[in-house]
Amino acid sequence: MAMLNLVLSASYLYVFGTIFFDIIHYLLHKWSRSRWRTLRFLSRCHQYHHLYYPRSLQFNQRYAKPNALIALPLELICQLLGSVVGWILATILSYNVKRLDSNALPLVLVVQTVRSLFVIISNGQDSNHIALDKVPKDHSWAFVGPEYHSLHHIYPDRYMGSMVKLFDWVAGTAYSLRNKTVVMTGGSGAFGQAMEKQLLAEGVKSIHKLRFGKDWNNGDFSRVGPILEGADIIILAHGTKGLDAMDSNCTSSVRFVELFLQKKSTQSQRTKVLPEIWYVGSEAELHPAWGGPEMVRYTASKRAFLPYARALYKSDKVIYRHIVPAAFDSRMGKAVVSADWAAQCTMSWIRRGAHYVPVTYTGLAYLNFFKFLFGASADPKWVDKIRKA
Repeated sequence: MAMLNLVLSASYLYVFGTIFFDIIHYLLHKWSRSRWRTLRFLSRCHQYHHLYYPRSLQFNQRYAKPNALIALPLELICQLLGSVVGWILATILSYNVKRLDSNALPLVLVVQTVRSLFVIISNGQDSNHIALDKVPKDHSWAFVGPEYHSLHHIYPDRYMGSMVKLFDWVAGTAYSLRNKTVVMTGGSGAFGQAMEKQLLAEGVKSIHKLRFGKDWNNGDFSRVGPILEGADIIILAHGTKGLDAMDSNCTSSVRFVELFLQKKSTQSQRTKVLPEIWYVGSEAELHPAWGGPEMVRYTASKRAFLPYARALYKSDKVIYRHIVPAAFDSRMGKAVVSADWAAQCTMSWIRRGAHYVPVTYTGLAYLNFFKFLFGASADPKWVDKIRKA
């Protein structure tokens, strides 16, 4: 039990130290415009790290020494201080919880110091800093790797986590839309209009709303190709409960995905990040088709897209977000909540890095996650075949 207590105590202090650094890290970026000279100085010290490993994700050896002698020691000091603060807090609360092992703090301080010295000796290149031509897909929901941390160097005000993503979950800094180009279907609908407000507030570069009947229809997508070429994200928010529900909610969405990924496959060097697809599903994917023929058609069409959604969710070639809202007030019917609430909830999840986005007041979208994750999937090679077409 003594060994277990030592391991648990050391793990707590190490993780606490990294989260403490994440908080300071966030502040270091904020302090660049502080009215206090000392805070601006600390911010400049950290900036050497970003000059050494800039947005290009290629190391700039000109700043190797400032990174090793100024930025990395500052990071170490913050982590050491964080572990000490964690020890003090645990000591204060020790009347309610088991006391930490007395050897844990010196052990963690030594490990943190040795690790930082090793990184300095390695020319500032560790497991989180790797030269990349394109950021790979991040499959971890909790821990930080090079896939996640490299995004911080592209978007320095986001992705603050150094070991775990807890700070970014809480602060909503696990994603950035800044300067991205968005193409959206269903932009004239209640949810589309509400999402447009949210996207503009997040700092997107532009939003192009594809209009049904003018830019495309279920049998003609010839005019959307040039528009998709410049898009970073496509949001599929169109839908209907009419007779053409299957064509509109499933078949056309699959076609948009195929066209979008074909265009992106020829522009692999235009951006460092993977293309994104957001699809607005429905809680109808889970519950029975309550209602008349319209609801039966709508439910069947939403469920028909799920195998394709799962293939995209699992693919390494694209970032896919499956948005599952409960019914909201729109032209398709009255509901308890507004489309604005649904869009705000959607962006709250996405800012925290969610790929499956439950927007619900009924709770069904949470249950739907298990059906979404473990249900039948289209052939995973489908995505690769699209990009080679």
